Amino acid sequence: MAQVEAPVIGITVLYFLAIIIIGYYSRQRLKSATDYYVAGRQVGAVVNGLALESTYLSPASMLGLPAYIFILGYPFWWAMSAIIAGMPIATLLTASALRKYAPTSFADYYADRYNDQRLRWLVGIVTVIGAVLYITLSLVGMALFLLAVAKVPYIIGLIVGTIIVMLYVVWGGMIATSWNAAFQAFLMTVAAVIAAAVIVIKLGGLGGFYEAVLANNPKFWNTPSDPEPPHLLSGTWIAVIGWFFVWHYGFATMPYTVVRFFTTMDIKTARRSIFWCTLAAGIFYMALEIIGAASKLMIETGPMGGEGANAVKILQSYMAQYGVGGWTDYSMIAAVEALQNPWVLGILCAGGLAIAMSTAAGWVMVVNTLLTRDWGDMLLKSKFAKEKPVTLARIISVIFLIVGFLVAINPPGLVLDLSGWAFVVIISALGPGLVLGLWWKRATRAAMWTTAIVMTPLHLYAWLKAKLVLGHHAFFFLNDVLFGNAKALITPHQVWAIPVGFLLFIIVSLITKPVEEEAVQKYCVELTKEV
Repeated sequence: MAQVEAPVIGITVLYFLAIIIIGYYSRQRLKSATDYYVAGRQVGAVVNGLALESTYLSPASMLGLPAYIFILGYPFWWAMSAIIAGMPIATLLTASALRKYAPTSFADYYADRYNDQRLRWLVGIVTVIGAVLYITLSLVGMALFLLAVAKVPYIIGLIVGTIIVMLYVVWGGMIATSWNAAFQAFLMTVAAVIAAAVIVIKLGGLGGFYEAVLANNPKFWNTPSDPEPPHLLSGTWIAVIGWFFVWHYGFATMPYTVVRFFTTMDIKTARRSIFWCTLAAGIFYMALEIIGAASKLMIETGPMGGEGANAVKILQSYMAQYGVGGWTDYSMIAAVEALQNPWVLGILCAGGLAIAMSTAAGWVMVVNTLLTRDWGDMLLKSKFAKEKPVTLARIISVIFLIVGFLVAINPPGLVLDLSGWAFVVIISALGPGLVLGLWWKRATRAAMWTTAIVMTPLHLYAWLKAKLVLGHHAFFFLNDVLFGNAKALITPHQVWAIPVGFLLFIIVSLITKPVEEEAVQKYCVELTKEV
């Protein structure tokens, strides 16, 4: 195993110290359960916007999206660009209205809008499924960055990352999570930009970059309209649109982004935070596009003599041992290592740790609020939950991080598969009830229950069949029934589940009893008035 250079270790240690210090001193501002759950609703636009970026853009973004470019070619640039362009839609769909409503828990709106407190159970169960998978994804991402860059054994990196996230979430709750997430967003964006800039410089500028990528992969710059697209999964514009539709719609409905709107000072702050998130995330994604495009070149035939193969070998060995997926998912690490610049590599390691820790902490805060406040206090009427909510929330945080850690020791599938499946389960099962609840007076309680109960197992079955029977999770699960041995129908992240979820919700709403008029006026009409 190659020797780790001092700048890599130094930058990584400094990052860990900064995160711990922010978490420790945030305790001084923690005065109540509201502070712990939603940071006292005092988070400003810039901090919240950066926190939105690092929380929403999980390790699947920093590890996986450059890998998709590595595999799928230039068409995936369009998908990534459209994800960022779609972020402002959240302001219209959910951000302003939910901040006007000012809930504490992700389940609050569902329970109030549909006038049914039992929905806290249903929303909580679906959210917990996604939380365990995303926390696992994030912990795996931390361990892989430490493994590939700092040469820390996978299990040791897993332990270190889990403990540090545990410390600052337990200490400072949403206050620590918000400030750490903002710092982490800045760091991961800077890391990606520096790595991309150094790659472009090494290849002789933008012109040299374009020519070098073309020479290494003649089909890379082909669009989906070309007779020979770079890859089957980007073989049509429908496929490319499918990728970004899933992600930018998810930004407006996923629990770990929705709750960030609850923490802002007011409606204007919620709106402005979307601007800062879009700006920072756009810069981050542009850098990832460059890294992903050059990764194959840097690893195989780069001007540094293919030194990136060292990271590849390390990842291949440990992934075989721990079952954490294929090395191409982490090609960005190998590409940056090929630069043979320990400072860039150290910054990249810190950026990778930042994006992983931010997502893990964001999900932990979602579930500790749900289980402490919604389940423990409001549904089970627990005396302990009512009198010591912060203590119970801290206990639940520790439990979920331990569960994620145990699953991450031998994760059941590729990192990208885990996050993609959990992502679509939530937005197809719970998303329609949130968006249509806000904007459609006819949305009903029965539709909310039906959509969540049907779409969760349906998407699980569809994903498993596509993955295990048809050979890839992006294939339409009824492909063999409808088309036999014909060419596989590509449905990125099983994108069909989102319109199906909406259609199911609308149909059931039209044939079932409307919600009480008072709830409709208060949680639909009034919330979206002048938004």
